[in-house]
Amino acid sequence: MGYIIPQNWGDEAMEYANKLAERINIGWDGEAECPSDWSLRFLSRMNNGSINPPFKNETFLDNEDIIATLEGYELDVEKFWFALLFIYDVTMDFGINAADVSKTDYDVLLEIEDYLENHPQAYLYLSDDKELRKCNRYETNSPLILEELRYFVKRELAKYPEPPQLKLWTRGGLQDNYTESLGAAQQQVLMYKLFNVLFDTLGLPDLRAKKGETVSYSKMLLASRIIYFCRLTTNESFTVDSSSLKGVLKQYGNFNFNQRHPKTYTGGLTLPKE
Repeated sequence: MGYIIPQNWGDEAMEYANKLAERINIGWDGEAECPSDWSLRFLSRMNNGSINPPFKNETFLDNEDIIATLEGYELDVEKFWFALLFIYDVTMDFGINAADVSKTDYDVLLEIEDYLENHPQAYLYLSDDKELRKCNRYETNSPLILEELRYFVKRELAKYPEPPQLKLWTRGGLQDNYTESLGAAQQQVLMYKLFNVLFDTLGLPDLRAKKGETVSYSKMLLASRIIYFCRLTTNESFTVDSSSLKGVLKQYGNFNFNQRHPKTYTGGLTLPKE
């Protein structure tokens, strides 16, 4: 492994990860805002062996370009390592087998009700394929089934005396079956945005290399190199300059990650709008 996992949330090595967690997740105890528990979840996952990245601490320490930039900004390399692991874990949690919760249960119920009212001869499809190929779907226009669906929708809507003011989604076992995954480019965007928040949280200034220095102070290039290091891309140009990352951001930068519901880091991701 090459490093010692912190045993307590307040350990000095957790400083950067803790600060980032407070910026990207606002906790809620049912009545008021409270401190985020994401860094505690991260700490627990490290200690029970749930985080298995495709890179090693030794390789990180041997990456001269990344380490030189961190030292140029006078950042603590150990603290940054745990922040990097945290960002990687959050990125994977939101990027693989998460749920798209851009619509609440209430929103979906309203859509179904409206469709059923305006399409009395509607068919009901069950499919595991978005293309709805016949071999992967079941369809019916059974009056019994459609009437039961109408009854179900009206019964569920009756539970809402008025439209909910908060975004609320179904909890429990149903969430475990969500399998929406992001493409590699979107994962790169999310990791970049998380590092961007970290850099801002740590108050990194805009530095430029002095005459004769070979170190890069570009924060975007640092993020680009880390994205390559974390194997979110095999494009070596990510280590040379930030143009490839800029191209990805131009195409996918507006994706709303705040509308994803992961399995581990629940409770809401808050990324600043750019």
